[in-house]
Amino acid sequence: MSKMIELVEEMRARLNQITDTEQALVRALGEALSRVDHKLLQDVRNITTDHESRRGAILHELQTLASRIGAFPGVREPVPGLPFNEPAARPIAAANGNQNPFTRGDWRQAANNIEDELDIYFKERTASH
Repeated sequence: MSKMIELVEEMRARLNQITDTEQALVRALGEALSRVDHKLLQDVRNITTDHESRRGAILHELQTLASRIGAFPGVREPVPGLPFNEPAARPIAAANGNQNPFTRGDWRQAANNIEDELDIYFKERTASH
């Protein structure tokens, strides 16, 4: 019977050792997963920041383009939270003497004006050759 008690004690000691080892492995796995989660969160935040930066730059370029062509009335006011500079291009003078024909212009009219200008140009070019 004493041999049986001795074997049970050995088995309990081995089980305790295995339990301690497995608990250490589980803790290490938890820490590793926590580090990976933190890294993933940082990567997502970096991607979000980069995306917002690119989005802001694109929006600024679109605002600048819109103000240059005058397609959208009221675009000259800056969007809150985004820097906005006046366009670098100077206003285009119209053939009829109006200094800023695109202030509240219609894109359809602008397209027709371009077509008219091209027609005049090509007629003059044909006549000179």
